[in-house]
Amino acid sequence: MSRLGKIARRSFLFGSVAIVGGVAFGFYKLNQDPENPLKSTASTHVLNPFVFIDQNGITLIAPKAEMGQGVHTTWAALIAEELDVELDQINVLHGPPAIAYYNSALMGAALPFLDYEIGRFQDNLRGFVGEAGKLLGIQLTGGSTSMKDGFERMREVGASARETIKQAAADEWGLKRQDLSTKIGVVSAATGQSGRYESFAEAASRISPPRISL
Repeated sequence: MSRLGKIARRSFLFGSVAIVGGVAFGFYKLNQDPENPLKSTASTHVLNPFVFIDQNGITLIAPKAEMGQGVHTTWAALIAEELDVELDQINVLHGPPAIAYYNSALMGAALPFLDYEIGRFQDNLRGFVGEAGKLLGIQLTGGSTSMKDGFERMREVGASARETIKQAAADEWGLKRQDLSTKIGVVSAATGQSGRYESFAEAASRISPPRISL
């Protein structure tokens, strides 16, 4: 009986360690950014998985299918606002299949909560469950989730691209990023220096983009 008890305790401990380890690994993967499917070239300068700059200007990768609801326009508008550019300065391309374009809202929307009744806990739970789409690689359009999926993400990647460009300009001018400003696709400093985004794109593509929380 004593031997059986030791085996049972050992099995319980091993099982517990495996479960805790699995949960920890899951949290790690949820917090990890998916690999960027876009690669910079001599003429294309990638700032993040959704934004690159080339000879045609600024391009947004919008991996949602346009089904008459205007998602390409609305996502471009969100990017343009945070990038400090005009909407007509944004080109839109449909993205390739990649985990980086997972639908962050679909799985969370499947939870049995009515939108007008959810509180902070339910909203946080939706967000957490939605991030599991990253692990499953769910990239699709449906369930009226395109704007739910894109609203925060597009603002964050737009702001991240803006700050990456500002950092490239700050490095070139020997200034601090927070001392620079942007307007309609131009970075400016109080010292009088200024330049269009395109002139800093190559250097910006070599900078690790900062995470932005809005």
